[in-house]
Amino acid sequence: MHTADGLEALLNEWNPDVVLLLEPPPALLPSLHGRALSVVLASDVAPPEGVVCALGVHAWIPATHSPAQLRATLHSAANRSREREDLRRHQEVLHRMLGVASLIGSLHTTEEVIEHGLIGFVELLSERGAAGAIVVRTGAGEPLQYAGVGSLRGIARDLELPASVAEAMTRVFGAPELVERVGEAMVVGVTGTDGTAGALYVERAKLPSAFDELGAIVAGLFGQAMSNAALFQRSSHDALTGLSARGFGVHRLGEVLALAARDRTPTTVLMLDLDHFKLINDTHGHAGGDLVLASVAEVIRSTVRGTDIAARWGGEEFLVTMPRTDQAVAAGVGERLRVAISTWRGVHEGIPLHVTVSIGIAEADDNERDGPALVARADDALYEAKRAGRDRVICAG
Repeated sequence: MHTADGLEALLNEWNPDVVLLLEPPPALLPSLHGRALSVVLASDVAPPEGVVCALGVHAWIPATHSPAQLRATLHSAANRSREREDLRRHQEVLHRMLGVASLIGSLHTTEEVIEHGLIGFVELLSERGAAGAIVVRTGAGEPLQYAGVGSLRGIARDLELPASVAEAMTRVFGAPELVERVGEAMVVGVTGTDGTAGALYVERAKLPSAFDELGAIVAGLFGQAMSNAALFQRSSHDALTGLSARGFGVHRLGEVLALAARDRTPTTVLMLDLDHFKLINDTHGHAGGDLVLASVAEVIRSTVRGTDIAARWGGEEFLVTMPRTDQAVAAGVGERLRVAISTWRGVHEGIPLHVTVSIGIAEADDNERDGPALVARADDALYEAKRAGRDRVICAG
């Protein structure tokens, strides 16, 4: 090798980890600057110290070194190159891992965490286009949840995996820091707090086995994100109906009013109260009453828009916050809710169930941010609907 251009072409074509130069002309050395490789110089004339440091020279040896000494030097240089590459990849994975952890840490439902986290971690740990799957339980007594990405996206109840992988997932389920390799696949135990446990499967894992501890860290982040989401879900949502709890409903109403004041858009709330609900409890017991409440909540959820916020206000009362909606539009939604609830039919212990609802509606004043005052006006309209005979919608004046 006599020219810098020739050395440059060789490096670009072969992309070596270690370069051995025998008696290199000084003009060749700048071609090695800034490359992620190990350099061994064999020469009876030592290069200047500054050049050695700048090029990251692993060793300078006399050209008269024996073959055994030369092999030992090259072996050392190759090991150093691998260690440097492993460190680079380790830092890259850690950086990307923090990004995925930050994303899933901001999510509030286990379904979102599973979906987005699984995609992120499969991309992190495996080759592009690889498939992955997870089976997880977010607490003692909770049902198993299955999810997949890539060719496993359609998973519903069973993991359609090779028997060896399914058995490995059973072994690592809920086992912290436990990683198994099954061929090219990686199977990792998932754990969080409050009983969250699961197993993560990633095919064509691109990280070498020396990086298994990173896989365990990934699974730990995944499990804790699901634990946090499950805790948030339990604290912010009503256990019986699945709608927002009252406190969270008030919080979301405050957020909506603040945005409405900034963007000068309308906000309307609907207060719903089931008619003669005490009679249902007295006749059918609390089990029958709970069936009615859960069913009405499902009617509300399926009738309002995805951007609306439905909350169980207390007992048989419900609140629906409708962002960017004026009172006229909300009145139409209220009427659809009234009709849908009044036409619902259920059965408890062989006895038919039905219920009607009274609804009060109020629209926020310009720049209004007082959520309780707005709810109070809707409540007044609700009681006017009660006094007028129930099973009707009344808008606040």
